[in-house]
Amino acid sequence: MTNFLSPKSGDLLYIFWAGHGLITSERERRLLCADANKQNWQNLDLNSLLVLLGSDKFQIRNHICIIDACANYVLESKGRPTNLGGKTFLSGQPKPDSQQFVLLATREGEKAKVNSENKTGYFSQAVREAFAAANGSFPPNMREVTEAVQQQFNDLDKKQLPTYFYSRSWDGNIETFHFNPFDIPHNIPQSQALKFVGRDEQIEQLCQLLQANDIVAISDVIGQGGVGKTELAIQYSWQYLEDYSGGCCWLNAQGSDLGTQLINFAMFCLSNFNPPEQLDTTGKVLYCWKNWQAGKVLLIFDDVKDWKQIQPYLPPKGSRFKVLITTRLNTGLIYTSLPLGKLSPDAALELLAKLLGEDLVKQEPDKAKILCEYVDYIPIGLYQIAAIYRKPGGV
Repeated sequence: MTNFLSPKSGDLLYIFWAGHGLITSERERRLLCADANKQNWQNLDLNSLLVLLGSDKFQIRNHICIIDACANYVLESKGRPTNLGGKTFLSGQPKPDSQQFVLLATREGEKAKVNSENKTGYFSQAVREAFAAANGSFPPNMREVTEAVQQQFNDLDKKQLPTYFYSRSWDGNIETFHFNPFDIPHNIPQSQALKFVGRDEQIEQLCQLLQANDIVAISDVIGQGGVGKTELAIQYSWQYLEDYSGGCCWLNAQGSDLGTQLINFAMFCLSNFNPPEQLDTTGKVLYCWKNWQAGKVLLIFDDVKDWKQIQPYLPPKGSRFKVLITTRLNTGLIYTSLPLGKLSPDAALELLAKLLGEDLVKQEPDKAKILCEYVDYIPIGLYQIAAIYRKPGGV
C-alpha cells in the first residue's frame, strides 16, 4: 500500500479482503494479517487505510473496498490483548475528487459466518454471485451488488447483515451520503444471551408492527418475567439499527428519571444539541422532539410497570419517532402489542444445549427434554438450570 501502490496513478483500486477481523474497545475496525498469531497480532487499521486512499498521498482516485471479515469486539474473545497495536497509515490532505464505496460483511459486533461445506464465507459467496449476475460489467454497480447481497442474507437468516457506509456518485458531481451504522448514535445494551433462539418470527413481527404503528409494546403472556422481552428488544435494535439513522435511545423505566435519561442521551450523543439552560425538564423534553438530528428515531422504554410513568416522555404522534416498550403488564394495554410467551420445545432444547454443552444434551436427550418441560420452556429457567449445573458439585 505505502511503497508499491501509493506512487502509482490510476482510476480505480479494487480491494477484496477476506480473513479475520475484529473491533477494538475504541470501536476501530481491524483486519488481521495472514501471518498474525497470539504472540504478534499483526493487523491493519481499516479506517486509517481508507483515509490514506482518499488523501493526496495516494494517486489512484476511486476505490471499491469489499471486506469479508468479522467485526466482533476484541474484549469478548479470550486470549486477545486489549491493546492490539497494528499498522496505521499516515495520510495527507483529502482529495476532493476521491470516491469510495466500502462494502462490509457485517455490522459492528457481528461475526462473518463461514459456509464450511463450500469452504468460503457466505458473504464472499454472495458477492461473487452478485458480480456474476452483472454479466461482467466493470466497475460493477455497487449499489445493485449490495442490494443483491443483503437480500440473499435476509433469506439465509444468518444474524449477519452486510452493509455499506459511504459512497459518492461516480460522475463526481452529485454526492450521496449513506449513514454509517457505526456513527448512528445509540446506547443499546450488549446482548447477555449466549444464544438467541426461537424468536426469529417475533423479530419479523416486531419489524412489521413498528412500520405500521408509532408505539409497540412487547408484553409478557405469562406475567412472571423471564420470557426474553428485553433480549428481544436488544436483538431487534441491533439488527435494525441501520433503519434508525436519527439514533436509538434506550431508556430504563426502573432507573433514574426518564426525562433526565432522554436529555442526557441527546446532549451527549447528538451533534449540535444544546437546549437552553433556562428550560426545565419538561421544556427540554419538548426541545428534544423539535431539535433531534435528522432521520427516523427509535426510543425503547424497558421494563415499564406503570403506563402513567412514560406518558410525559412519549414523542408526538405521527412523527419520525418510533417507540418500543417492554412490559410484564397484560391488562390495560393501550398500545399495539406483541405478546411473548415460552419457547417452543425444540428452541428450548437448542438453548439448553448451548448452555450445558451439546455433547451432554446429546448423551441424555430424554433428561434434557424433561428439564425443558420442568421450567415450562421459559428462557430464564433454562439459564437458572445452567447456573446450578456450573456450581461446584452441581449435577
